Amino acid sequence: MLLTHILPLLPFALAAPTKSELTVSQWTAIQSGFEKLTDWSFSTAQDVVHELSEIGTNGNEELTIWQQLKADPHSFSRLTKLIEFEGKAIKYLDDKDLQITFFAPNNDALEPPHDHHHHNHDHHDLWVANLIENPSLTTLSSLLDAEPNLTGDDDDDEDKQRRKEVFRYIAGKVLQYHGLPKAYTAKELAENVTFATALKADDGSYGGLHRRIRIDKQLIPPALKINFYAKVLTSDGKARNGIVHTLDHPLLPPPSIFTTAYLFPDFYSTATTAIQGTHGRHYLDWQYTSNFSHPPKKDGSDFKGTGLATFFLPDNKAFLELPLKLKFFLFSPFGENALKKVLAYHYLPNTLLLSEFLYVAKEKKESWDLVDEIAQMEEFKSTEDNGFHKEIIIAPALPNSTLKIEIDKTKVFPIDGAVKTTIKVNGQYVTVIDVPAANGAFHVISKILVPPHKHHDHHGVDISSMDSWTNWEQWLPAWAAEA
Repeated sequence: MLLTHILPLLPFALAAPTKSELTVSQWTAIQSGFEKLTDWSFSTAQDVVHELSEIGTNGNEELTIWQQLKADPHSFSRLTKLIEFEGKAIKYLDDKDLQITFFAPNNDALEPPHDHHHHNHDHHDLWVANLIENPSLTTLSSLLDAEPNLTGDDDDDEDKQRRKEVFRYIAGKVLQYHGLPKAYTAKELAENVTFATALKADDGSYGGLHRRIRIDKQLIPPALKINFYAKVLTSDGKARNGIVHTLDHPLLPPPSIFTTAYLFPDFYSTATTAIQGTHGRHYLDWQYTSNFSHPPKKDGSDFKGTGLATFFLPDNKAFLELPLKLKFFLFSPFGENALKKVLAYHYLPNTLLLSEFLYVAKEKKESWDLVDEIAQMEEFKSTEDNGFHKEIIIAPALPNSTLKIEIDKTKVFPIDGAVKTTIKVNGQYVTVIDVPAANGAFHVISKILVPPHKHHDHHGVDISSMDSWTNWEQWLPAWAAEA
């Protein structure tokens, strides 16, 4: 049966997008952030930031997070039913000695779409297939509604017990992605872009780090969004062991860099076509390939692709700005090598580069009988004025080349708690920063980076610094032909 083979599929399933995620229009508004402050008086902006930190402040500090959720069945009965079914999360949500953050999707967020009610719930394989397609808390909640006897432990049916094991495994992974190991208020969340969750990558990807969520600040009306689509409805529900924030959508660990870009052809179809045309998908993808004979191995040997990468993703506009003749050349058989090298210049292997975090996994070096793996990890922290400037010279996949990364986090004076974070690569502003992926992250750029190359005039003077895509015929073919 399909059920006996589902467990190995779960790492891939957990990377599948949900139907209730962000819309294309939401992506166009990403990173507007605090730039709209110029349209306001500072006093008005100050009020908005204050409101942000006070959105729906509630909670009972005498109760744990778990006790608070149980005490509000009108809002969280679906969520608590899932947590009780999963079993293990209660230990942390009810631990009085911890200080954690939990993002709690309410009952409306977990209400199944109308078409789910028309499924034949007696067809177990149909539920399994649906869960693979959309392994979210919404799907799991619908499953428990359809099969309430799954919550019991008195069944001797081996297949049924197997299904419970699978469903609990999925629920546990997704619930971990809703938690942060420290307690953060809405104001504190708004001051950073990404945060590490309780979900640790255990499939050989992401450097074995804890997977991260992205925070998007919205000023009109004041709000926070997680991963571009889940809005914080009420925040700062203070509990004895941390803080609860209520969401209007459940969170789901994101897919790979390539898959995420592929989901939005209106913005990234030219880039994904270029990647596939140069046989480079495996540099940005992470796919399960086993024969389903055993659970996935933690060393990643059951997967193909790249477990950790950062990509500066040119959007469709970036390709449109290239000279027409150059585009014909790059996407022809004659320009394939040039296109491959250009894309390599945009790609950082074995690297997770975010606006506030850098992790570079080094290759293993054997010394006698010892194998050492050295990794570089650094968090970029704000100074007392709530900002920083960081410059990084880093090597992309293109040999003998470097990228200059400049990250700026600045306080918007005199507004308490208001910050603006930007990234520049080779002097060019990134238009969308810190998009999370299963195998790293990507940053969207609106101009294709000109790679380093050699170009001299007839006097032998190096003029490569003056080159652009406009005069590409003078240097690109020769550069592409270099070994």
